[in-house]
Amino acid sequence: MYLLPYSRPKQIPLRILAGPFRGARLILNPACSKRKILGIYEHILNPWLNQILPDIEVMFDVGANDGYFTYGCAKAIKRYHKLGHIIAFEPGLGEQAVLSIPATWSDYTGISFEFISLFVGSISTESTITLDKAYEERPSLHGKPLLIKVDVEGSEVDVLEGATGLLHKPHHWVVEVHGDHLLDPVLGFFTNAKRAVDIRLLQPHWLLGSESRTVKTSWVTTRPE
Repeated sequence: MYLLPYSRPKQIPLRILAGPFRGARLILNPACSKRKILGIYEHILNPWLNQILPDIEVMFDVGANDGYFTYGCAKAIKRYHKLGHIIAFEPGLGEQAVLSIPATWSDYTGISFEFISLFVGSISTESTITLDKAYEERPSLHGKPLLIKVDVEGSEVDVLEGATGLLHKPHHWVVEVHGDHLLDPVLGFFTNAKRAVDIRLLQPHWLLGSESRTVKTSWVTTRPE
């Protein structure tokens, strides 16, 4: 018998307790999501997120996975603006069936969600869409401050090749870079768009130590203007 919901080894609705995404509720497996529940997953991003989230009204979550960013940003947008729009790209939606469930909860009243079961890449096909096309097809979002998060396990260059238009707009980006060999190509896109960025390296947390990663990971974030 489990005395606390956070100790149960299955996916259940849980709330993020602290950090930029505090108050967000989503479906997680608590046995392997302790850092997310505590709001310190990828904690190196938290100061940057605290700085930009008060301005954000729209979020593109490329590689939504379990929805940590999807619902964390939704909660932050609701906190600061009441209304907002989230687009989550996750080609494995069939395997991630629980991803869209929290969007129906009252926690997110006022937030519009779209879940797109396509890959994001350099061209648009039956199975792939570019970020430029996704943005162009939604004129109601134009002019609203947008955060674009990219976590695509090594396909970062393909995603950015399909977003050259968006890169020139004053939106915020965070790109998770999987391996040192991809860092320079990713930085090249932002240099060509004349966007100032910072490189954030994975750091151990003072309490929980290092996150387990199979590939060296860093993040490229646009510098607030």
